[in-house]
Amino acid sequence: MDYGLELEVKKGQVEEIMSREFKRPFEGLSVTPSPEVWGYRNRIRLKVMREGGAARYVYNEPGEQASFVTVDRCHLVPDRVNDILARTLELIEGAPFPSVTGVEVRTSRSNGQSLLVCDIESGAEAAALADGLAGLKGEFALVGAVASIYDGKRYRDERLFGREFLEETVRGLTFRIGARSFFQTNISILEKVFDAVVEVVTPQAEATVVDLYSGLGTFGILLAKKAREVFGVEEAVENIPFLKKNLALNRVGNFAVCEGTTEEWLPEVLERTPGVIFLDPPRKGVDPRIVRGLVDDPVPLILYLSCNPTTLARDLKGLGAAYSIASLGVYDFFPHTPHIETLAVLEYRKPVILSI
Repeated sequence: MDYGLELEVKKGQVEEIMSREFKRPFEGLSVTPSPEVWGYRNRIRLKVMREGGAARYVYNEPGEQASFVTVDRCHLVPDRVNDILARTLELIEGAPFPSVTGVEVRTSRSNGQSLLVCDIESGAEAAALADGLAGLKGEFALVGAVASIYDGKRYRDERLFGREFLEETVRGLTFRIGARSFFQTNISILEKVFDAVVEVVTPQAEATVVDLYSGLGTFGILLAKKAREVFGVEEAVENIPFLKKNLALNRVGNFAVCEGTTEEWLPEVLERTPGVIFLDPPRKGVDPRIVRGLVDDPVPLILYLSCNPTTLARDLKGLGAAYSIASLGVYDFFPHTPHIETLAVLEYRKPVILSI
């Protein structure tokens, strides 16, 4: 599909979802294309399947758990990632390493370094796998490898060699990213979102900001450079050390880490009378309790970055009891896929009091 047409289709999908939720026409969305439309992904995860002794990479067909598509090369990741995948497959097939069930490669756009993660079902293979993979360091800028070992109930990570993280630089900010950490996969369009967020927040330079789904601090650290103070709420225990390290790497001293759930922390952080709330929730969207809390105790400005237009529409409808949509824009994080990211800016709508 022509890329311009793809953008129009995605825009139309968001407009249709919003129109259906709000029961009125919803037009005029802005669309920001990805500066990179091929080779933009900094992460890929594939399953390993074997037939007759031969190993191959596969990916689940959309919506199907039992149907797979063979992947030889993926045009959505850089060539160096495809090369690492190919050499890793040769290694696990030739050694052989029969317990390897999946391979993930993460790479840094800013420095070209990569990190390899192998899912394995037998810890007994870990040492030999480490020796084999270490040979790839000379071919690629591979800074480390991690084995994710299944013990029958869950996976546990074990370092095979090197380090267990990458570092990425975005608009002058450095982020340390763990082997299993979530980080935006398209840095070229993330920079565009950073610019948009800064433009909206800069007039609120003396405000307190609350980052309710802080993760590694991707947006909270950006906002800390513009705000008086930031409260970053993060539930995932494994993210906290990386969040704190990223604060140190960027010399941020006006950021308070709030460990726990958004539901637990919302009443307390609202007592700080924030000027800005930043929301970047998972696909399920914002919990209804958070929506009610933000309606009952409103703030001047909300920025909501969504990876699911359906849950975004639902949440915006709920927040509409106290806020107006100032702007709504589609950012194409995932060219050549059906996935859509949207940034909504909401402003508190003061109730009109009629005098009698």
